[in-house]
Amino acid sequence: MLNKTLPLPKSFLEKVLRPVNKLTESCVLKIEKNNLYTICSSPDNTVILYAKAELPVETEDKVRLNLISIKKLMSGLDCLGENGEFTIQLAENNIKCETKDVETNEKTYFKYHLVDDSVIRETPVNINKITQLKFDTEFTISNAKIRQIISAYVFASELTKIYFQTEDGKVYAEINDKTLQNIDHMRMVVANSYNGESIDELTPISIEVFKNLISNKSDVKVKINNQYKVFVFSNTEEKNIELKYIVSALVK
Repeated sequence: MLNKTLPLPKSFLEKVLRPVNKLTESCVLKIEKNNLYTICSSPDNTVILYAKAELPVETEDKVRLNLISIKKLMSGLDCLGENGEFTIQLAENNIKCETKDVETNEKTYFKYHLVDDSVIRETPVNINKITQLKFDTEFTISNAKIRQIISAYVFASELTKIYFQTEDGKVYAEINDKTLQNIDHMRMVVANSYNGESIDELTPISIEVFKNLISNKSDVKVKINNQYKVFVFSNTEEKNIELKYIVSALVK
C-alpha cells in the first residue's frame, strides 16, 4: 500500500468531508471499489451520519484513512485552490495531496499524517441494517422549511427537542420539551403530505440534526421506522453524493 495513488477527485473529498466536519472533528474515511464513505456521530451520539460518494474509478484495495483533524485537512485542500491537476498519494502513515498547474507545471502539495486505528473510535452502526429497515412513514421537508425550523430554534434556543406529528394529512413539527412547564415553544407545518402510516403521538428527536441540514441546498427526504423509532434524513444534493442522517427518537 506504500505510495499508492488513490482515484479520489478533490471535489468529491471536499463534498464528503464538509458535512462530516459539521458533526465531528475526526473520522475514519474508507474507500471500497468505487465508493468513498464514512460513518460518524455527533459528540453526544444523538445524530449519526453516513456520507458516501460514488467515485469515477474503482480501486482494487480497500483503503482506510484515519483523519484526526478534518478541519486541518480541509484547510490544506483549500490552499491547493480549484485549478490544476489533483492527485492524492497514500504512504505508510500519511497522504500527499498535490496540484500541478497544467500551463507552468508548477506543483503545490502538502502532507497530512494519519493516526493509528486505535486512536479514532468508529461509530458502531451497521449501515446495511439501517437501509434494510421497513419504513412506515415518509415525507419531504423543503429547504425553506428547514430554514424556518432553524429560525424557530433561535426563538426557543433553550430547547433541544423537536416533535413530529401528523394531523389532517399534514406533518407538523413542534420545538418544545414536554417534560418542562411554562416553556416558550413553536409549532409549524413542515410537509403538506406524507406517505404511509400517520404519526398519531408527538414523537421527539434531537434538533441537532437540523443544525447540520441547514447547509444543504436541496430538499430532505424523511423516513421513519415505527418499530425501532428511527428517523432517517436523506439528502442527495448532487448525483454522486449521498448523505444520510440517522436519529433515534427520544423518550419524551
